[in-house]
Amino acid sequence: MAAPPSTPARRGVPRLVVVAWAVAAALVAGLIVAVVRSLRDTGAGHDMAGMHGMSTADAITRGGAPAIVRPLLSSEFFTAWQFDAPALLVVVVLAALYVSGLARLADRAPGTRWPWPRTVSYFAGLVVIVFATCGSIAVYDKVLFTAHMAGHLCLVMVAPALLVAGSPFRLAVTVARPATADRIRAALRSRVVSALTSPPLALATYAAVIVGTHLTGVMDHIMRSTWAGQVEHLVFLLVGWQFFVLVVGDEPIRWRLSSPVRWLLLAVAMAVDTFTGIVLLQGTGAVALTPSTLQVNGLTDTRTGGAIMWVGGDGIMAVIMVALVVAWLRAADDRPDSSGWLEQARRAHFGETTGASTDDASVGDLDDADEARAAYNAYLSRLNGR
Repeated sequence: MAAPPSTPARRGVPRLVVVAWAVAAALVAGLIVAVVRSLRDTGAGHDMAGMHGMSTADAITRGGAPAIVRPLLSSEFFTAWQFDAPALLVVVVLAALYVSGLARLADRAPGTRWPWPRTVSYFAGLVVIVFATCGSIAVYDKVLFTAHMAGHLCLVMVAPALLVAGSPFRLAVTVARPATADRIRAALRSRVVSALTSPPLALATYAAVIVGTHLTGVMDHIMRSTWAGQVEHLVFLLVGWQFFVLVVGDEPIRWRLSSPVRWLLLAVAMAVDTFTGIVLLQGTGAVALTPSTLQVNGLTDTRTGGAIMWVGGDGIMAVIMVALVVAWLRAADDRPDSSGWLEQARRAHFGETTGASTDDASVGDLDDADEARAAYNAYLSRLNGR
């Protein structure tokens, strides 16, 4: 009896992709309506949060912000919200792209499952962005430097680390067609991206942004300008991705750092956070704050913000380092006893000098394998021939 015909490969756009982008389009339409209404109210003379001269910018980026009349550390911490239209637009698009990738993976490879911790991490990062730009710390970020600093930690550390742990570019390569996947890999390993994600430049950029935005007059301008604050948010996210893609990422970029190098990068970054926090904590000048009904001592608020940078920043980095160490120990438990990172370095050097394969599966014990001894003897013969 003839075998039944094989099931043809699915073609077309998966239904979940259509649903994801339909929901995204509906959310974007809602954002547009909210911005238009906010602009209309501003034009009618409604003052938003008491900030004059920037009503149009506030209507777009701080729409619906309640009047600041109570301290942040009250029920306002949970109930004070605004809509930052540019930030929400970016979050909606990023969420739709990731859901589309998951849908295409399920459609093209039904037996393949994307690790659920990566999905949870990615969407947790998006939630952090929403809270940092639309939650209470965003509502208060111009009248309290402490709230502004909390937003900084969310946008330059927490959100980028979570997004990178979600491996969105690896997902894109996994679900793309071969030609498209090759183009994505080529772009991620291009000279420009490789230079930007090189460990020295990534660390230097992180240090420059942290120190430059907190210990210079730039912060005073950011506290007064709505659009400058938007640029600051974008810069923090990009610089955070540039740094954490090396530390916690599993993306198809050129750089693949060993665990000790990742720990070293985190340690240096912690030193930068500590230095910045201590300078602010011991400073004698206050960051410029927007006047409000709150009774705020500017210098005390600035010093408290420095303490948040010091303790909070180092705490976040320490949590990430502990997670990396735990992951490294678990991976070491799954490998033979001779496959630690020192042994891996010895194998790599042996392979480079002799040209022999040092894969664990094919060679086994490097000191006892006949193939390894033969390769080493051939290497000595070449040296003697010279």
